[in-house]
Amino acid sequence: MILILLSIAVILTYVGVMVKRNGIPYSISDTYYSLKHKLWFGFTMTATSLLLMPTLLSATPENYQFTAFLMCGALLFVGAAPNFKAGMDRPVHIVATTIAALNSQIWIALTCPCLLLVWIAWALYVGVRLKQVWNGDLWYSFVLCKPLFWAEVIAFGMVYAEVMVNGLL
Repeated sequence: MILILLSIAVILTYVGVMVKRNGIPYSISDTYYSLKHKLWFGFTMTATSLLLMPTLLSATPENYQFTAFLMCGALLFVGAAPNFKAGMDRPVHIVATTIAALNSQIWIALTCPCLLLVWIAWALYVGVRLKQVWNGDLWYSFVLCKPLFWAEVIAFGMVYAEVMVNGLL
């Protein structure tokens, strides 16, 4: 329980400070570029993952435990390769975020599939927000909704909610 609470505290503190300081980012990874001390992003992803992993691994049935491992392991690579806009970090970061996101949702689907209904709220938000910011260009208007940030928040939130509410501790 303590590890989960620490994991939540680390990611919430980081995201909260970034949002307070700079407003809603396009993604959590995008906050890396606004940091004076770039190691904070890597520390946050690493600490969040390492604190979350033991509980997830011990609470997940062996037949799909690999999803918890891949989710947390990929998050370590996100922290190790934060510069997703250029250089050698770019492919590592993109592949790692994709693996982490997909495995978090596979884990949710296998653990508590009803939580996946939260994506309906995300789609409704994006639809409403798209209408508010519409400027004639679908892609640009979509990006203005900052859907990736909200998708990341939902993915993290679903995992933590499942662990805390449904007694996987």
